[in-house]
Amino acid sequence: MPFLRTFLLAAALLAAPLAARAQARAGDDPPQASPFAGAFARLEEAVAQKVVGADDAASRYVSGRLSGFDLGGQARDYAAALARAPKEPLYMAILADTCMRPASPAPPECAERDAVGYFASRDADNAVPWLLQAERARRRNATSALADNLERAARSPRYDDYAQRAGAVWWTVLAGVAAPAERTAAALYAMAVPAGTGTLSALEAVCAPTTRGADPRIAAACLRLGGLMAERAPLLVDRRAGAQVAQAVAATDSGRAVAQAAARDIVAAQERCREAQAALAKVATGGPAAQARAAGAAERFVTEKARSGEAAACAALADALR
Repeated sequence: MPFLRTFLLAAALLAAPLAARAQARAGDDPPQASPFAGAFARLEEAVAQKVVGADDAASRYVSGRLSGFDLGGQARDYAAALARAPKEPLYMAILADTCMRPASPAPPECAERDAVGYFASRDADNAVPWLLQAERARRRNATSALADNLERAARSPRYDDYAQRAGAVWWTVLAGVAAPAERTAAALYAMAVPAGTGTLSALEAVCAPTTRGADPRIAAACLRLGGLMAERAPLLVDRRAGAQVAQAVAATDSGRAVAQAAARDIVAAQERCREAQAALAKVATGGPAAQARAAGAAERFVTEKARSGEAAACAALADALR
């Protein structure tokens, strides 16, 4: 399955030594196969079977994630998840993200209710839905509305697409299918599931040089939004993207220097996180006691990432492995 191939690559990169991962990022040598590859394959098959016909919120979300490029199926599953657990913001955010993808005709779940507008109305102090609104305006060539929504995003106190919560949702499903001997593999799986959304694509589009030239307000909003992301986004990849945007749009040398310093700090945090995860993967290949320790650490990582974000989860993981 494409999802499994993506996950196995991520897991192999986590388990590989630092030098090997550097080579893999440079495209030299392929990463080594994960020792948990067989368990991961069995777990994904078990999860795929479990969510077929299941109607709880977590299962519908996971079903949507396993649907590949079936936009209609994803919209159906995410809308069902949101209906069953309206207080889980991940479902609201992923449905809005799905409905941003062009489709003709649009899935009923997107056509009959404005998922992005609903996200903005329910989470008004979050920059993400206003960024999505700005991207919708850009697609309509509505420059004034683009700038208005982007300024609203930039003034927001938070930036959160809730992707950091995906692992915790996956874990609720995995825990129900994993045999006791597979609990370590299941926890590692939940820890590394891909959870990206299209929000960064929207950021790239609305803050592109050609877009910034359409209205002087856009560059200023992109600078402020980039700073917000670099400081407060729950995922380190989003923080890094924010710092890069701020660096690209800064009008002064001092502004660019601030953004560059932020980017360096974020890259260093990403490397520390990779090192902690690699150390965890090494512990997980030990005997029963070591595997139990690794499973507990991975479960706590998933929980902490959902609650406090990736940086806090990585710091707690590194402390736990010392």
